[in-house]
Amino acid sequence: MRRITAPTLVVGGGSSSHVPQEHVRELADTLPDARLVTIDAGHLVHATEPERFTAAVRAFLDA
Repeated sequence: MRRITAPTLVVGGGSSSHVPQEHVRELADTLPDARLVTIDAGHLVHATEPERFTAAVRAFLDA
């Protein structure tokens, strides 16, 4: 993972996700240039909160 040098957006689904959020945080902490965004929407963030997901991706790409 540390060999990934590109800026990376990591999106977590918050407490309602079946993916433990500490694992999502660990992934973001492992990547050298990661930004973690949490959208409390469960596992299918892009489907449950498409506007918030799109806004997060656009903000990341604009940065």
